Amino acid sequence: MDQDELDRILDSRDEDQFDTAWIELHQSTSGIDVPFENRELFLKLSKATSCHEICSYISDDFELISKAEALGIESAFLNYLKCSYEQGLVPSEWQG
Repeated sequence: MDQDELDRILDSRDEDQFDTAWIELHQSTSGIDVPFENRELFLKLSKATSCHEICSYISDDFELISKAEALGIESAFLNYLKCSYEQGLVPSEWQG
């Protein structure tokens, strides 16, 4: 992805619908400590993209998915995150 595409993704993730859904899911997982190696993932992504902010978001998404799955949480937003990554896309436009 070029820098314009990465910037578009970052802007979309800051929109209220996406941000609110992400925060709600994050809050529902805040009581669990699931081992997850964010640093290694972040470094690999940073090397590939040179866009540290998007890499941070992606590694946070993977940690969030891991925690939600460990708690047995099911939600449309969680499914959206997982499906996006399964398709090789960075989730950014939530219409929930």
